Order: sequence, then C-alpha cells, then structure tokens
Amino acid sequence: MTLNHVHISVCDLEAAIQWIREVWLAEPTFTSGRMAVVPFGPFTVILDRSDRDSLATLGFLSADCDADYNNVVRRGAVPLEPPTNRDWGARAAYLRGPGAITFEIEETMT
Repeated sequence: MTLNHVHISVCDLEAAIQWIREVWLAEPTFTSGRMAVVPFGPFTVILDRSDRDSLATLGFLSADCDADYNNVVRRGAVPLEPPTNRDWGARAAYLRGPGAITFEIEETMT
C-alpha cells in the first residue's frame, strides 16, 4: 500500500481554497460545498468543511527553502519561523496556513 491522501477539517472551506490557490498556487481538482481535493504532486490533501479546524502540519520538500519561503510570503503567507538550519540536518521554515494548518518547507542539507 501507498499513502496517497489525508483529510483535514477546516471551518472556512472557501477561504482555505482561496489561500491555497493564491499562496501555494495549487488548484483543487474537485470542490463541493463540503470538500475540496487538492493534489500536491503524488500526494493529495482533502479539505473537509467542519465546525472545528484540524491541527495539522503539511511538509514540503524543497530544493531551495529560502527562495520558496520568500515566494510564498510574497504571495501572502504569514511566517511563523523563517528558514533555519535544524538539528536533524535540514533547513526548514514554517508558515501559517488556513484554519489550524501549518505549512513547512524543508530542504535537506548535505
């Protein structure tokens, strides 16, 4: 088996879809009044309308953490932590996403 999607609950589905379009430049392949399907390469995030936001972190592998971080901040992402070399051998940054979702950009350091 292969992991291929995750469901994340959001209170404001329309705002979450708009944020992902504007900041991450990702386009849902399906939307309805209760859900949106957003592919990120081979992995899919399904946003479900709910009365509570799910606490989640979505991690993205990057060839250039600093450049990708700067690009999404320019498009409206709110920084939580700027790119920093981490103890686990990566350079990572964190951004506030819609609802209670944190977006992580991680570059493997060699």
